[in-house]
Amino acid sequence: MSKHILIIQQSANRIPGSIIKTAASLNARIRIIKLWHKNMVIPSSLNKYDALVVLDAAPPPTNKENPPCLSRLREVITKSLDDDRPFLGIGRGLHLLAAHYKAVIDNNYIPDIGFITGYLTHKGREHPIFQNLPDKFLLFKWHRQAVMSPTPANIDILASSVSCQLEALSITGRPHIVGLQFMNNSAALKDVKKYIINDKNWLSSHDQQALPTITDEAARLGSIATNHFSAIFSNFINMI
Repeated sequence: MSKHILIIQQSANRIPGSIIKTAASLNARIRIIKLWHKNMVIPSSLNKYDALVVLDAAPPPTNKENPPCLSRLREVITKSLDDDRPFLGIGRGLHLLAAHYKAVIDNNYIPDIGFITGYLTHKGREHPIFQNLPDKFLLFKWHRQAVMSPTPANIDILASSVSCQLEALSITGRPHIVGLQFMNNSAALKDVKKYIINDKNWLSSHDQQALPTITDEAARLGSIATNHFSAIFSNFINMI
């Protein structure tokens, strides 16, 4: 029987990307809720869905853009977690998950923009979400905020990087509840070019000289990052 996954897309330029293709390859059905559409609302009941995925959101933080939507999204995340439904948060989706468990979200000491190397922790190497992935792998990053240290005791850190202590998390004893700080699902060159255009105001406070390098890296490395995410999302579907 195919799995039915509800995907919450918070911003127009934070797309599901390779999630759609990977889900189709595993015969999983998806429904995408686009929160910025006036007539599109999150379902009142999640009973028909086997898993919930919450994507990243464009800067500035969503709570400055659309408080009612954010409040409703937090309610849905809480209900889904109370039901013990498999959950995957990406980018801001991870932040909402971590905040539910009382983690502190704040600006990282440096912005993370571009491609870097991530490293699985001991718990990450044992976690089913990273099955068949190498101990170090490529991450596509596009954020300033991160989960601050120390993390709550019930959050397991699955992956780290030089610039960010928590690149992936799971909840202790609940391996089907996972968050990813990185955005490998939309690391293709065409996606990166859209980020640069759509987030130009946010990027204006960062190193502009690095942007041509990022597009060059996306041309060389985007497919590798995407393949890593496809493996991760396949593992997530297999946990449902």
